[in-house]
Amino acid sequence: MRIEKIEDKCSECMLCVHDCVMGVWRVVDGQSRPVAVDLCNGCSHCIAICPCDAIVHDGLRKEELAGINRKNLNPDVYRDIVMSRRSIRQFRNEPVPRELIEKVLDLVRYAPTARNHQDVGYIVVTDKPLIEKTAADLFGWGNRLYNMTTSGIGRRIINLTGLNKNPYYNLMAYVQMQNAEKGRDYILHHAPVVILIHAAKRKMFVCDDSNIAAATIINYAHTLGLGTCFVGMMTLMLRFSGRLRKTFGVPDNRRVYATLVMGYPAYRYKNTVSRKKAEVQWR
Repeated sequence: MRIEKIEDKCSECMLCVHDCVMGVWRVVDGQSRPVAVDLCNGCSHCIAICPCDAIVHDGLRKEELAGINRKNLNPDVYRDIVMSRRSIRQFRNEPVPRELIEKVLDLVRYAPTARNHQDVGYIVVTDKPLIEKTAADLFGWGNRLYNMTTSGIGRRIINLTGLNKNPYYNLMAYVQMQNAEKGRDYILHHAPVVILIHAAKRKMFVCDDSNIAAATIINYAHTLGLGTCFVGMMTLMLRFSGRLRKTFGVPDNRRVYATLVMGYPAYRYKNTVSRKKAEVQWR
């Protein structure tokens, strides 16, 4: 990796030094110098903050380095995006164009990750028969779990394993009653797109990174007219079922930390919703 300073452009403002958390840029004889290039994690902050375009970094994609139009940073618009977004569980029977999905996933690359690992991956499922079969399999698992509680032995097993404290246990009881009557998919919601968000199994903070990515997806998708919903049941089952992981091609060294369904909402919401006040402590 090559990181250099263009001497005749540099104003020696030292912003690169002050902003580099990895200590790549340091002051040497009163001038900024990239003295620890091996420590660079590719965050691009030095180039992003340099007011003189005086840094050359061959480890970055130059075509992505563009000026920021701060007039577009409107807090009221973002507030409206967050407050108007809903978890969508009823979708139109309409496929989502691949280029629109790619547009969402292209933006999510800019979501923050711990130490700039950028280690979040995505498996996009648009195969309708596969989605329907997966929903049926998940329902079957939940149905068997529910039926286990009908006997005394089954109830004791549930209590001993702690499954009775799992929120999905009670959810499956509800799903069993409703799904049999209406034929409605209460798990993947007949969505045309399922996105599995995965990262390394044994790396710090990757669960946080994955869910930050998921939150970025749901907000940006909302601006594009798409609805989304987290599917915790799918994430849970992918952790326990090797067969399910194989079906979706999850690598052995990766774990799915979040699952989203996506599609065009069947309905539009007229109003925002009510939420509890934030629990805040000041110190």
